[in-house]
Amino acid sequence: MKLNKLLSAAAAIAAALSSLAAFPAGAEGLQGPDDVLSDGAFIYDLVDGCYTIKRCTASIVTEIPAVRNGVTINAIGDNAFANCSAISKLDIPDSVKTIGDNAFVGCTSLSEVILPERLEHLGEHAFMGCSMLETITLPETLTEIPAYAFNMCDHLKSIDIPDTVTSIGDGAFYECTSLETFRIPASLEKIGTLAFNEWYSIKDIDASANDSYVVEDGMLMDKKKAVIYRGLASIEGDLYIPDTVTTIKSGAFSGCLGISNLFVPDKTTVIDDYAFAYCHNIKKADLPEGLSSIGEWAFAFDEGLTTIEIPTTVSSIGPLAFANCINADKVLIPEGVGTIGEKAFIGCDALKSVNVPKSVTSVGEQAFGKTYDNEGNVIDLEGFTMSVFGGSAAHKYAKKAKVKYDVVGRDLSSIIFIIVVIALIIGVIAAAAVLMTKSRKSADRGAKKAKKKAEEKAAEESYEKIVETDKKKDKKKDNKKDKK
Repeated sequence: MKLNKLLSAAAAIAAALSSLAAFPAGAEGLQGPDDVLSDGAFIYDLVDGCYTIKRCTASIVTEIPAVRNGVTINAIGDNAFANCSAISKLDIPDSVKTIGDNAFVGCTSLSEVILPERLEHLGEHAFMGCSMLETITLPETLTEIPAYAFNMCDHLKSIDIPDTVTSIGDGAFYECTSLETFRIPASLEKIGTLAFNEWYSIKDIDASANDSYVVEDGMLMDKKKAVIYRGLASIEGDLYIPDTVTTIKSGAFSGCLGISNLFVPDKTTVIDDYAFAYCHNIKKADLPEGLSSIGEWAFAFDEGLTTIEIPTTVSSIGPLAFANCINADKVLIPEGVGTIGEKAFIGCDALKSVNVPKSVTSVGEQAFGKTYDNEGNVIDLEGFTMSVFGGSAAHKYAKKAKVKYDVVGRDLSSIIFIIVVIALIIGVIAAAAVLMTKSRKSADRGAKKAKKKAEEKAAEESYEKIVETDKKKDKKKDNKKDKK
């Protein structure tokens, strides 16, 4: 499950094994530059007049010589002691200035190592997987601790870092689960991703020598208290992130088992990878409006969570962000979320339904409705149902992943088309009604006008008849008068 760590380990071990195949077992003494250079314990390369240890061929070694045949040994090459599991103690001479990548990877019995005082370069993954190493002192000639240099040094309790170090690389102390104390060097400027992840035992972080960092309320922060890098394992109860914090860095509180309730302020916009992973007892995570992203594994294995409520401002939920929150029975994803990463909610065994809004444009593989069997195989989560919008990314995910789903709406383009068609139909009906009304009114006016004319004509004819009758009567009267 711990993908980054496993990939790094696999790459380093693969490189080491390929290195093993390349060199024969040791010979009696050093031979000429055209042949394999070996003294029975080491195989060498002659580089610029000095020897580089290319491979350790002895089963047990306690020290490395400074000189062989009058030639200085000044470097330990890549993979030189990789997987030499029988070595428990090793003294490296001051003549060595370079230790290569994967030099001691997988030396699982190495508990004590004395580094040279003039060491200038330490390679990536140099002591990765040295699970028995308890303490180590780095020389003042070093300026950088490279990526994954002490990754998975499970028994490492303390490390003395000189003030000359300016950079700590990605995953440099990843899963140093026994680390109890840590001092921030005076010149440190950069802390890499997951550099301080899974510190289950960290009791004290001292930043007093560095003007750029401060430790307050058990949290290592930058001087402005805008970024949190690491919290102490002793933090218990309700955790209130300071109001000034904008970013919670990768692994900042991973493995802090005492946190019961989490309250993140409004200014916080980023919760980075692994930030609260393996915080088994967090029951409530109060996340703010304004939060923009939730990183990979951010709340993975937080078994105490029962409700996961994503703020409306979150645009992305990273891969495995809430993986194996086995008691989370309610997940609220609001409109506005854009992407949901691969396996984001895998292993949320109590979750039986989720509504995915149409704003989600990408749903990663096995994000919903999946869990693990006892052998670690991905299987369907029994009784789980998704509510999705027709044609949405969640709809497509559910069909492809064969997860049971209900369609609660159509996609936006279909809705717009239907609305436009209905509007056109309503428009046509309205126009027809207007025309019919106008026609009816026009016909009514014509009929009234004709009726009025007929009435006027009838009245005129009646009047003319009356006048004609009166004229006839008057004429008869006049004739009678004449006869008299």
